[in-house]
Amino acid sequence: MVTTEVLNRPVTGPSVWTAADLQSGEPYVRHLTDAELDALDAVLDAEPDRAPARRDAPVPGLEGLVSELVERLEGGHGYAVLRGLPLGTRYTPERASRAHWTIARCLGEIVPQNGSGDLVRVLEDARHPEQASGTYHSKAGAPFHTDPTDVASYLCLAPARSGGARVVASAATVYNALVSEHPEWLELVSKEYATDWEGEGPSGEPGWSPRPIFSVADGALSCSLATKRIMSAMRFEDVPRLSAEEMTFLMYLDSLLRRPGTAVHVEPRAGDLEFVNNYAVIHSRTGFVDDPADPAYRRKLERLWISRGADGRPLVPALRRWRAGIA
Repeated sequence: MVTTEVLNRPVTGPSVWTAADLQSGEPYVRHLTDAELDALDAVLDAEPDRAPARRDAPVPGLEGLVSELVERLEGGHGYAVLRGLPLGTRYTPERASRAHWTIARCLGEIVPQNGSGDLVRVLEDARHPEQASGTYHSKAGAPFHTDPTDVASYLCLAPARSGGARVVASAATVYNALVSEHPEWLELVSKEYATDWEGEGPSGEPGWSPRPIFSVADGALSCSLATKRIMSAMRFEDVPRLSAEEMTFLMYLDSLLRRPGTAVHVEPRAGDLEFVNNYAVIHSRTGFVDDPADPAYRRKLERLWISRGADGRPLVPALRRWRAGIA
């Protein structure tokens, strides 16, 4: 396994936070203003179809919003919820989807999420929880993970009747606990681990790719953690078996994420737009129950992956190669 540079000291700054920091006053929530909705409407009226995946010029009237989102994602907590999209009144689901696309492409380039080149994924219960493509088609809770892209964004078209909360945790806080409690494992954290694509990887790849869990480029700490996929990658004959110490280390990281006070549960609302910096925040989802009699409470989210490119944080080669998406 390749070993990358790693910090041997705690991280400081706004990216280090606990549940208590985000639960009080919901500082991750940003409400859309009437003026911003008017500016968004002007763009949607001028562009009847979904626009290209990259925007070359700022949207008039949305410059401040985009700048604030970038600061929250790159220099702040790494997580933001944009609230106030009038879904169900002023906005149809199709118009809300185009609004999501418009704001996302102001942050960077919308990139493929799988080997098929899909730019948009719909996350809902497909009644096939056993399928190999992951938990986003199941009502079961999702394990803690990061996606191999700069920013993942979500539009909540409908929440579940109960459950389905986004669970977010600071990667830097997890790293600081590791430095404090098990500095002898810093060598393990910087190795590149085979990570299973679970059938959604690019063509020509062996079904998995090597990624470090934590890495440092130009002084910036980045996280790429998917414990379930690291373990399942051992189904491939060419992937080295994890040692007992490595398995213990991975279970320890999972335990840190599940410690009381580490992660924040965010209940989605219809029309919410969520943005997650995958290198700064580790996320999961609780299980959910839909209402079979009411479509307004059958969980349905739309997901986009956004590459920040040269405007994003510096990355080591093993992470940088996926910046443009999977396909």
